[in-house]
Amino acid sequence: MSAPQASAATTSKADATCSASLTPTADAKITVRTYYTKKTSTTWQHQSRYFYPSSHGIKKSRSDNDVTSWLLVGAHRYDWDHQKKGTIRWDMQSFSYDYGKGKGPITPRGKTRLVVHNWYALNTWPTECKAQSWVF
Repeated sequence: MSAPQASAATTSKADATCSASLTPTADAKITVRTYYTKKTSTTWQHQSRYFYPSSHGIKKSRSDNDVTSWLLVGAHRYDWDHQKKGTIRWDMQSFSYDYGKGKGPITPRGKTRLVVHNWYALNTWPTECKAQSWVF
């Protein structure tokens, strides 16, 4: 699979999806997405980050999860974001933030990954998952 490519006027995206089975009949998933554009011939300028929660078999008003996401370049973490317990509910369509024009992090092309680390069901039996995107 090849990494997505962006031109100067095109916005591209990268996803990292973290899912877990909480019980035999319940599961939860969160997809974190970063939107980015070409800054230079060797770098990306990130514009926004979105969180898309979904679940089956659990109460939609639950918010007992803790999600952290970051951009990974080699062993270095950039733009660490921590959404604490109570921030994201399973009945939300999405949660997002924008960096503002020209203010988002800049990462090298072909060396960047989006990572998500989540703890589900913190009020009962905590379940951990971690995922990362393809290199872009």
